[in-house]
Amino acid sequence: MTDTGTDTDTADTDTAEADAADAGQCPAFPFAFRPGVDPAPEYARLRAERPIIRVRLPSGHRAWLVTRHMDARRVFTDQRLSRAAACNAEGDDFAGINPPAGSLFALDPPEHTALRALVNKTFTARRVEDLKPQITLVAERLVARLVEQGPPADLVGGFAQPLSMTVLCRLLGVPESDHATFIAWSHALLSTAGTGGEVADARGRLGRYVAQFIETRRREPTDDLVSALVAAVDREAAAPHQAILLVMAILVGGHDSMANQLAGTAYLLLTHPDLAARLRAEPELVPEAAEEFLRYTSLIAVGGFPRVALEDVRLGDVLIKAGDTVIAAVDSANRDGSVFPHPDELHVERRPRGHLAFGHGTHRCLGAQLARAELGIAITTLIGALPDMRPACPAGELEWERDSLGRGLRSLPVTW
Repeated sequence: MTDTGTDTDTADTDTAEADAADAGQCPAFPFAFRPGVDPAPEYARLRAERPIIRVRLPSGHRAWLVTRHMDARRVFTDQRLSRAAACNAEGDDFAGINPPAGSLFALDPPEHTALRALVNKTFTARRVEDLKPQITLVAERLVARLVEQGPPADLVGGFAQPLSMTVLCRLLGVPESDHATFIAWSHALLSTAGTGGEVADARGRLGRYVAQFIETRRREPTDDLVSALVAAVDREAAAPHQAILLVMAILVGGHDSMANQLAGTAYLLLTHPDLAARLRAEPELVPEAAEEFLRYTSLIAVGGFPRVALEDVRLGDVLIKAGDTVIAAVDSANRDGSVFPHPDELHVERRPRGHLAFGHGTHRCLGAQLARAELGIAITTLIGALPDMRPACPAGELEWERDSLGRGLRSLPVTW
C-alpha cells in the first residue's frame, strides 16, 4: 500500500466502516430525490461528520462516497483510482454514466494522454470563439420565438433543450433535422429507469448513426469539429472507433448537462429577481455570475463518475482497498464551506475559482470553454429580452427529472 494521506493510525475507522457495510447499515445511494437545484441535505451532514463513507448502490454493491472538496480533488488526480477499471466493471450500477470501455472518458494515462492531446488540437479555444456569434443568434431566435408565441412559455422545451442541442450539432456539423432524435437518445442513455439492455440499445443506435456520419465527413470534409476529429484520428493513426466514441460522448454528455445547467440557471434568475436585475444593470458581472451558477447548481443525481482503486489508497482517515469503488460527489464538494464561505448563498462577486463543476485533473471536461460561453450568452439573452420574466406557476408545481443520472427540470413555465 502507498500512503500519501494522513499518518494517523486509522485502523479503528477502517474497521468500523467495514463492519457497518457488512451489516448493511451504510446509507442507500443515490440519496432520495428532492426537487430543486440544491444538493441532497445529507451531504452537509456527511462533510461535517463522516466525509468519506461507505454507501449502498441500487445493486447492493458498496462504494466509498467522498463529500469534501479537498478529498474530491485527490480522487480526480490520484491515478491509482481508475476510470478504466470502473468502466470495465460488470453490472447496471453505472450503465448510463459510464462511457464505453476504451473511449476517452474511460481511459487512464498514458492511453488517455495521447487521445486527449488529439482532441485538444481540434476542440480549441479558437473554435469556441468562432462559434459564439452562432450561439448568440440561436439564443436570440429561440427567445424571439417564445415572445412571438406569447406567455406562458416553457424555458426547458423552448429554450434550454434546443439551445444546448443546436449548439452541439452546429459544432459537430450534425443536420438540424436530427436534433430531436439525438435528444431522445440522450435521455435514454441517461435514464435510471431503464435496464442495461435498454441503455445498450440506445448506445448502439447512436453509434451506428455517428459511424455513418463520420464516414460521410471522411469523404466530404467541412470545417466542423467532426471533420477535424476524423482528420486527426487518421493522421495520428489512432483506432478508427475512437472518433465514433468521441462524438458520442460529446453529444450525450454535452447536451444533457448543458441543458440542465441552462434550465437551472434560468430557475435561479426567476427565484432571485434582484440578481437578474443587477446583471441586467451590470452586464460585466455575467461571466463571474456564470461561474457562481455553475458552482451552485446541483446537476448530478449519482454523485459523479465512479473510479476503482487499483491498489490500497489512504484517503483522509479512510483506507480504500484495492478493488473498492470510489465516487467523488461534485455537488457536495461545490458546497464545501471550507472552500466557499457561505456556500448555500448565491454571490455573483464570489469568483468561485476551484469549483468542480467541470471536474478536475486528467478527465476535466473538455467542453468547459464552450459551456462557459453558452451559459454567459444565455443569461445575457434571457435577462435582456425578457426583463419582466417571472414564474408562471408556484415552485411546488414544477416537474423535475426523477429517473435520470442528471438533475434537471422537465419544464419551466414562465410569463412576462
